[in-house]
Amino acid sequence: MKLCITMEKDKIKLIFKTFKLPFIVLFFLILISELNQLGMGEEYLYLWKNLASHILGIGILVFLGFLGDYRKITLKIVFSIYIFLNFILLICLLFQKRWLNLGFFNLQPSEFIKPLLIFLISLIVVKEASIYLSLKTLLKLMGLILVPLIFIAPLDLDYAFIMGGMFVFFVLFLGIPKRVLLILILIGALVSILMVPLGWSKLKPHQKGRILGYLYPEKYSQTWGYQLNQSLIAVGSGGIIGQGFKKGWSTKLHYLPAKRTDLAFAVWSETWGLIGVSVFLFLYGFLVYYAILVSETAKDLLGKYLSLGIALILFWQAFFNIGGVIGLLPMTSIPLPFISYGGSITVSTYILISLLFNIAFKRTFFK
Repeated sequence: MKLCITMEKDKIKLIFKTFKLPFIVLFFLILISELNQLGMGEEYLYLWKNLASHILGIGILVFLGFLGDYRKITLKIVFSIYIFLNFILLICLLFQKRWLNLGFFNLQPSEFIKPLLIFLISLIVVKEASIYLSLKTLLKLMGLILVPLIFIAPLDLDYAFIMGGMFVFFVLFLGIPKRVLLILILIGALVSILMVPLGWSKLKPHQKGRILGYLYPEKYSQTWGYQLNQSLIAVGSGGIIGQGFKKGWSTKLHYLPAKRTDLAFAVWSETWGLIGVSVFLFLYGFLVYYAILVSETAKDLLGKYLSLGIALILFWQAFFNIGGVIGLLPMTSIPLPFISYGGSITVSTYILISLLFNIAFKRTFFK
């Protein structure tokens, strides 16, 4: 009995020693998340809700990261969840709702498509056991990606479009013959040329406005470009060291729309300046780097593919959100993990990190 207890203690010590740096990075990212929400005003309800999401996420991290085993999750299980989640998305579409109100929690089902599709795609590719994906498998993967996006697009077109690009990019990394890749590029270019004029005519006014506001921010500074202009003012006014905690004028006077969600990074930039932004990007960049490192050292193909997918999702989410905030890209509804407020984005991010930790855990303790 004492021997078993001693072995468990030694195992826990080894876990903390092995994951010490990722744990520290995660702790500081949570601290940044709470600090940013606290600095936005006196509405402490958001602060506590955000903290509750992180606590739930940590519970998921402990359970999936160190008590579960990603290798025992079968294709049948994942596909069943995929069918169920698509059914939920269909319900959201029928009721024209992006969120499901569960009383204590507003659930955004589209956020959970990301970890699910990464797992589903990885399992299918591993099952094929080939250097290059066959055309049949490639078409199957594209179909699996397309189905949920069809349900998401009518309610959130830019989100669906960007998510589609993320997963297509992921599939490209998994191995496509050059001939097939060339054909896909030609087909994509042809479809784009033919569909862009038609697609523009079908866009809703606010969707066209986002593009016009991005292309001509000064011309539409009080209408479609208002969000971008206020974001740039907030980011620029942060300077090197920032305006200080709760002292940012754009934040205090509520000039920033969606300051807790889409433009939360602008709040952090205004408050803490270049130094604060650099700290956040360093910590967040470490997570992406760690995912790539785990992918390179994973003992099995499933672990390699999952880690790679997680790295890509984390990178693209930051790229599109920050790119929109600083005017590099058009504004989108893609949230930024650990900065943007939202229970669904927080929990889905912890699911990704949990899978990543589980892969690293199995690599270390079950060689």
